[in-house]
Amino acid sequence: MPHQEIYEVLYTEPAAQDRDRLDPARRASFDKAVEILARDPYTEHSRSIGVGEQDREIRLTSQIVAEYMVSRGRLLFVVLRVFDDADILLPED
Repeated sequence: MPHQEIYEVLYTEPAAQDRDRLDPARRASFDKAVEILARDPYTEHSRSIGVGEQDREIRLTSQIVAEYMVSRGRLLFVVLRVFDDADILLPED
């Protein structure tokens, strides 16, 4: 089995605060998704959001979107957007 690099995961202060506010079930799903992303930050499920490939966005779970940067073996979460079904103005039927 070939060695697979695992990127060091870091957070900006606002992203860390959003992560820390997740309830236990969401946090468990989030952590699992981050663990997968740390093995392949350029996964086909992510997309580039800047001029280069290093600034990216991905939907980690059905309710969490992350913007992150990849550089020199590090994965830096810059922004987390957490959605909650309770705040939907017009739910779909």
